Amino acid sequence: MSKKKTNERITNGNAIGRLADRMMERFEPLIPEAEREAVRERLNRPLPPAIRLNPAKRAFGSVTDLSERYGWETSPVAFCAEGYRLTRAPIAPGATAEHSAGAYYIQDTASMVPVSIADPAVFADRPLILDLAASPGGKTTHLVSASGDRGLILANDAGAGRIPALRKVLKNYGALNQVVTNFPGESVGSWFANQFDFILLDAPCSMQSLVSIDSHPMRPISEREETALAQRQSRLLAAALTALKPGGQLVYSTCTLSPFEDEAVVDGALKRFGSAIDLGEVRERLPFPAPGISAFDGKTLDARTERSVRLWPNRYETAGFFAALFTKTAPFNPETTTVPPFRPFEKSGYRRLTGAEGSEIAERLRDLFGYDAAADLSERDGSLLLRDHEVWALPNRALREFSGLPAKSIGMRVAFKHAYGWIADFDWTTHAWDKIGAEKITLSPEEIRRWQSGQELIRSDLKRAKGSVLFLTNENSVPIGVGAVSGNRLRNIK
Repeated sequence: MSKKKTNERITNGNAIGRLADRMMERFEPLIPEAEREAVRERLNRPLPPAIRLNPAKRAFGSVTDLSERYGWETSPVAFCAEGYRLTRAPIAPGATAEHSAGAYYIQDTASMVPVSIADPAVFADRPLILDLAASPGGKTTHLVSASGDRGLILANDAGAGRIPALRKVLKNYGALNQVVTNFPGESVGSWFANQFDFILLDAPCSMQSLVSIDSHPMRPISEREETALAQRQSRLLAAALTALKPGGQLVYSTCTLSPFEDEAVVDGALKRFGSAIDLGEVRERLPFPAPGISAFDGKTLDARTERSVRLWPNRYETAGFFAALFTKTAPFNPETTTVPPFRPFEKSGYRRLTGAEGSEIAERLRDLFGYDAAADLSERDGSLLLRDHEVWALPNRALREFSGLPAKSIGMRVAFKHAYGWIADFDWTTHAWDKIGAEKITLSPEEIRRWQSGQELIRSDLKRAKGSVLFLTNENSVPIGVGAVSGNRLRNIK
């Protein structure tokens, strides 16, 4: 590292340290006195990275398998069955084949809280789910796992520049029953009143914490900006509660410790909607307490705000975090009902198959994958559609209920047509890996290195017809890629 970069890192580190000291001074009066020393002690140690396993891709390795392969030492996250801290990781979790195949998501442990505190029963029967501020998508993938990728998730984000990251994460994770949209979250209540079984609002916030991490970096914040954020959070929460179905659940969360953006926002919603909403009790899903506060700066809030989750860093060895679980006990409508944006489905680029086309595509996919992808998708309430020279798997519920809603993406790509013929999409390949009966070949570590750098492979054993598709794995049977045969070459086609 150059002297200039070293000096920049020291300067940045010193600035963050001073900011952390100011944050500690600000928030210390809110920390229970008996815990203050434990909080200070925790701040002197870095937070270990953490992963959340993808239950749909367990075939790629359990946490025990991963630990043996990469020399990891792990400890379970107390409130998330699929979550693990990596207390020792000589091989970074982002550098493995399993990560590339979507076998786990790298996620701060605090960010595992929102979905973990919901009642599992809300995900049991093909729920309609809204993730209102979804990008970059980590919590959305947690919703995919919690619901077993059944039902339907509308993953929305108001920032157009944040949509590509969300789409990429969902594709890699293997999420089929999802629609990605780009709308102002404040509009959903007037568009979809009393419709969703579960809503997650991980609200944009000031990220005021006691620990600075890559996903939630600490930064200076003005009182004016904090006030503006709290006002927007209140509007988003009101819209989300309006869109929630009676009997449904909503989690409101932030990565800030500011009570103006946390308990005060919750208190405002409780006052505004009265007996039509309530705050759920989450202690049974947390091994030890992390209660919210009901008073600060001389303000007294609804006592139910103590049912919220306020994560000081010492309680679960996390960055600071806040979450609250709402239940809706009665329907209510917005002051003004509006019609959501509409686009004829024909203009989306997707085309439904005729009977003959459906049979032909199903046969082509059966040849390609070695299993009946069309029949499998039908059993999962999905359909195959064409988009240009691509085959896509789309959830039928989205086609039935939201076909006119302009979407940035929907479902998953299955295969695409190339000069060699039909080529399997790699993310669909990892999604369906345990069902694929087509030929799989194991690559050496050097071949894997070359393949991942975008090179083609030359092998003397490729005695197959030109255009034949092979599914590539490593020695642990983790998918590495999809290649097309051309003579003695294995073409790396994206």
